[in-house]
Amino acid sequence: MHEQSLQEVLDQLRPLVDRYGSPTTMPARPLGGDDSSKARALLHEAKAVMDEAIGGLNEFSTVIFMILNAASIRFSDQPTKGALQEGIAAIEGGIRAIRRKTSRTATVQGKLAKPWYVAPSRVLELQSINVGSWDTKRLVRMLEELNAAHANDLHTATAMLVRAIADHVPPIFGVQSFAEVANNVSGKSISGSLKNLQNSLRNIADGQLHAPIRKCEVLPSESQVDFHQDLDVLLQEILRVLRL
Repeated sequence: MHEQSLQEVLDQLRPLVDRYGSPTTMPARPLGGDDSSKARALLHEAKAVMDEAIGGLNEFSTVIFMILNAASIRFSDQPTKGALQEGIAAIEGGIRAIRRKTSRTATVQGKLAKPWYVAPSRVLELQSINVGSWDTKRLVRMLEELNAAHANDLHTATAMLVRAIADHVPPIFGVQSFAEVANNVSGKSISGSLKNLQNSLRNIADGQLHAPIRKCEVLPSESQVDFHQDLDVLLQEILRVLRL
């Protein structure tokens, strides 16, 4: 499924390379607006598929992240011709990595894949949205690192990252602290989820961040740092506010 999705992306990206013009006779002309938007959307889609298939922070997704980020730094909506070719090569590498992973795990029977802490679709939504005054690159990066920490059973890092995300986003809601976000958001169920992040999560994360060394320690379990549903509610609210 992942390999087929990436192949479909490649089939749509490759024809776009020829639309830049020949760099041997003149500077490669930029893509038109529709082609530019299509190229960015396809690169975002490929990154999300590879994140889901082989884990966040893999080297192929990182290449695409850097290509998209470089375009933003240049105040351009499109990658250069060379960058697009590099993105295509990264997707091809991602397909090979997925094949290797599939080959390694083909003999494992009855073992369920570990679910994501943050759904890749949420990350893709944040990457694709027109954010206006707010730059979500750091938020997206923390979400990707959170998925990587969760996938590798790094429970201390998981708690710290969820708290860091909660502390990072209050300005989007027009306030200075996450406590204000949790107390002012509309909707009883939404408020309950955000207050759980503010109270229970913060206590657990503080215990990991600030506790001095002791003669006897017990490490946190996966269930202790599992706030993925409450975090998804927060991301849902962030997307709603950014779309206003």
